[in-house]
Amino acid sequence: MNLNKKFGVSMAVALALTGTMSVASGAFAATKVEHRDNVPRGVHLTVWSWWGKPEITVEQQLANQWGKMHGDTVTVVNQTNPFQFFSTAARTGKGPDVGFAIPHDNNGVFQEEGLLAPVTGLNAKLYNPYTYEAVTIAGQQWAYPISVQSIALFYNKKLIPTPPTTWAEFVKDANAHGFGYAQHNLYYDFAYIGGMGGYIFKDNHGTLNANDIGLNNAGSVAAFKLIHSFDWNYHWMNPNTTGNISVANFQAGKIGMILDGPWDLSNMQKAKIDVGVARIPDLPNGHPATPFLGVQTAVVNARSHNLVAAQSLAAYMADAGQMGYFKVNADLPAFLSLQKEAVVQNNQYDKGFISALKFAIPMPNIPQMSSVWSSMSIIANIIKGSITPQGGADQFVKNIKTAIKVQQG
Repeated sequence: MNLNKKFGVSMAVALALTGTMSVASGAFAATKVEHRDNVPRGVHLTVWSWWGKPEITVEQQLANQWGKMHGDTVTVVNQTNPFQFFSTAARTGKGPDVGFAIPHDNNGVFQEEGLLAPVTGLNAKLYNPYTYEAVTIAGQQWAYPISVQSIALFYNKKLIPTPPTTWAEFVKDANAHGFGYAQHNLYYDFAYIGGMGGYIFKDNHGTLNANDIGLNNAGSVAAFKLIHSFDWNYHWMNPNTTGNISVANFQAGKIGMILDGPWDLSNMQKAKIDVGVARIPDLPNGHPATPFLGVQTAVVNARSHNLVAAQSLAAYMADAGQMGYFKVNADLPAFLSLQKEAVVQNNQYDKGFISALKFAIPMPNIPQMSSVWSSMSIIANIIKGSITPQGGADQFVKNIKTAIKVQQG
């Protein structure tokens, strides 16, 4: 299951600040971008961007500015094909020099196929450690972070003026006003799995071990029991409740809280819901929930004929443009310093998502993650009660291992 098209969507235009973004305005002065003297002059580079309007306007402005600095030209193409199209094109030598706004979890496949050039000059201190980890594969960095996102708690401020932060507060509000989310989907469920002590692949300082799967350890089983209880003990949902049903119920004012991401925020506002955004409340064990972290990245095609120039361009567009992308479409910047800027912190929605990011864990970026997505249908059976949480967790891991063997041939 490829979730990237949905979860790679940037925040709603409705959250963007007013005004037109100009590269020449000095709005990018908060970042320091490496200027390289060894970039060849007179070359032409192509960037494929999976962001459309309005970000692509900022991207082309930045590309033009970089080109003037180095005596080169750049074309930014609005790419509408799936992310995997980068892989197909790069293998045949027809790919771009730079791929832009690619969710980080795609990069493991590209790196394994030898299609990515390692990045240079990335300073770990400028990012949340997990953001840096998200672009790290086998101890090496393979992409430049651009923006970050995760799910959070959406709450109806008319029903719940102050968002819950503890499990007891959450239960009280959910009992009174209702709660729902895409309960069959691991992308959302991982907030509970990770918070209860589970994991997908064992993480050893940024290197993921696909042979050590933790979706049936004690923490994961406890999380599956908790998720099952949402339907059978608390009765907030029933086993047929989907994400679409939960969103529709929230928009109609029938429930007071959901787990959701920035991609649905504009629809909430159009529905005239006075929506608030906050981090997911602490879990029954007192630990924070751990939603998946998504990082939009810039990558360099290892088969580019102008590798040095492509690396310089990718770094420039990723670093210097972060506030520009935020101002035109509220894409949260990857730099910690920019997340602390008043223009970001003063927006109640952005501040809520940033609070959620504090405990977010990177979605695994290795190719074996595709076998996890293809095996997650067992979660629905756990929720229905047709298999126990322990039995379902064991079957989940068994199915993942089988899928990995098939994937690897």
